[in-house]
Amino acid sequence: MVYLSAALIVFFSLFSYQPVSAAFMERPKVEYSADSTMQTEEGTIQQHVYATPTKERKEMLTGGGDGGIMIFRFDTKVLWILMPSEKMYMEQSVAGSRGQRDDPAQWTYEHTAMGDETLNGVRVTKYKTIATSTDGKKYGGFSWRTKEGITLKQDMLYKEGNKKERMLIELSNLKIGKQDPTLFEIPAGFTKLDMAGMMGGMMGREGMEQRAPRPQTGKPPRTMPIPDEQPETLEAPP
Repeated sequence: MVYLSAALIVFFSLFSYQPVSAAFMERPKVEYSADSTMQTEEGTIQQHVYATPTKERKEMLTGGGDGGIMIFRFDTKVLWILMPSEKMYMEQSVAGSRGQRDDPAQWTYEHTAMGDETLNGVRVTKYKTIATSTDGKKYGGFSWRTKEGITLKQDMLYKEGNKKERMLIELSNLKIGKQDPTLFEIPAGFTKLDMAGMMGGMMGREGMEQRAPRPQTGKPPRTMPIPDEQPETLEAPP
């Protein structure tokens, strides 16, 4: 039986944040590659990104050399999660199958241009965005986009009742240019993993782990560095 690596668990967590990002992002008009840093309350995640107007690949490696790859195919509404060390992959629909939070038709967006700036040596336009769903959920935040439509930075806050989720994503080492089409395909020799069966196995192991005491590390939880602008200034409605 295949057990999830630490990298893959992080990838599942990262995928859960993608709807927040998607609410603000517009697809670029050009192809590019870049390094990406994502900060949340859970900590910081470093990735390398390859993108086209209809496809995106995100790579993350752990310190031990293990890691995972996410391939978003916006043209076919599918996400592939690759595990190179296992030569296996999982497939997930991104067509709003996880509910209203993912369905663009249930959201209205208000974009306001705030002016031009220079970020990481690149000329960008700063935008303020407020997104509201039909049942009252709201996003608020800022994005910095190039003239080619590349979102160089995002600072976002999601509010649902008393719950808040904060995310800061920034690109560096941006290189605009043609990307290898094979980056956005499943490599030869990879086997598809049954996600439903795997999740059932995970739940079973989780129940066993809850009955066993866990060792204490004594390490304090990581906190997200405070950026220049506070969540209150994002003007996400109460």
